[in-house]
Amino acid sequence: MMPRPRMPRSLSILLGVLAAATVPHAVAQYMEPALGRLFTTPEERMSRERNREVAPAAPMQATTPPPTAPAVQAPPVAPPAPVRLTGVVRRSDGRATVWIDDTPRETTLRHYRPGSPLPIDTPAGRVLVKPGQSYDPNDGAIRDPR
Repeated sequence: MMPRPRMPRSLSILLGVLAAATVPHAVAQYMEPALGRLFTTPEERMSRERNREVAPAAPMQATTPPPTAPAVQAPPVAPPAPVRLTGVVRRSDGRATVWIDDTPRETTLRHYRPGSPLPIDTPAGRVLVKPGQSYDPNDGAIRDPR
């Protein structure tokens, strides 16, 4: 037997590309269009118009509003918790850390003397409290530690 002549590489690539290019076209011709046409033909418009005329319109009925659900009362709001000035640390440059309810807050205290009251902001406004004391916004009382 005689050996078969080999096809040049570029020719085999070209044949592969052509075969791959024709497959989507062959498959697409058997598929339905996904979106359809934007504009209809005069025959389609007439058919739709006839269908619209044949179908009886549903009679309008008086609508009654749906029954309303009974009003749900919001749960009672919990009274605000007391605010406690836990501690103060002042540095020599005037910067300070103030602990309110064990949460540190950075601030500046220029003329603070240990044990003197500090202003703290509450929902009711500013209140002067000494370290260790707590302010109860429910009755406005300042209490010493127990």
